[in-house]
Amino acid sequence: MEIALTDVLAARQRIAGGVWPTPLLPDAGLAERQGAGVWLKLECWQRTGSFKVRGAINAIAQLGDDARRRGVLAASAGNHAQGVALAAREAGVSALLVMPRTASRVKVEAVRRLGAQVRLIGEDYDAAEAACPAVAAETGRTVVHPFADGAVIAGQGTVGLEIALAQQAIDVVLIPMGGGGLAVGSAIALKALLPGVRVYGVQTETSAPFVASYHAGRHVPVTFEPSIADGLHGDTTDEMVDLALRHLDGVFAVSEAAVRRAMRYLYREQRIVVEGSGAVGVAAVLEGMAPPGRTAIVVSGRNIAPELFLTVLEEVDA
Repeated sequence: MEIALTDVLAARQRIAGGVWPTPLLPDAGLAERQGAGVWLKLECWQRTGSFKVRGAINAIAQLGDDARRRGVLAASAGNHAQGVALAAREAGVSALLVMPRTASRVKVEAVRRLGAQVRLIGEDYDAAEAACPAVAAETGRTVVHPFADGAVIAGQGTVGLEIALAQQAIDVVLIPMGGGGLAVGSAIALKALLPGVRVYGVQTETSAPFVASYHAGRHVPVTFEPSIADGLHGDTTDEMVDLALRHLDGVFAVSEAAVRRAMRYLYREQRIVVEGSGAVGVAAVLEGMAPPGRTAIVVSGRNIAPELFLTVLEEVDA
């Protein structure tokens, strides 16, 4: 895939009526820790509660008539599923989502409320993704991949575009990284418009394929463990690793405990509800891992089961 600023700008035009430009909120507590200004890019306030709707709308908007009639298909742990369901509904296209049986009840119910069909297959995202080719062959639907798709990456890149156009002096951008579409797309836009900006992906220690691959210079297998950042959980592709190596300045991982602390911090200091996947960049600053400089952090989603969020809030910081 070759993706350029022109693709992100075109995506911005296509999705303009379907997404909300989200704010950059200054955070004094994080700025004190960072020794420079820190701003939160609140994609947790986006439609469907996550950035994923951006790429979904951009991809579905480019379908031909035959593909639109046959409908779309996607695998997702939850946020991409909601984005595809909303984008498909508003485009008048049928959607079928393959989700793991372990997917958050909140996310599964949200997808169904948006009018999409759901099939629960496998115990994790990778298993759901592996089932997609057979389901596509069975149904004739077009697959909208959650990250390894140029249209999806360009749509997610509009997050970085909005940061670059926000008239803030930014040195560092921290972006949650699962399959890599948000980080890569945003980095392409940011580096085209903000010379010298450094862009970093953030994963969890329990699911860190990009960390290992970035250091190895190629896609390498890693082991996975359960994570509160379920939206970042799972493997990526060779092509996404190649794009990350070309466009990112680095990737690092935070602990599960640090993610939970970051979720508590955001609620305590800003009254923002954030899922684990959305809190990893904040965790990096709280842990002193973030590179120095004026920093923008993408807070990517808020879709978490209420009972789990309450459990996290009741925990005590170490």
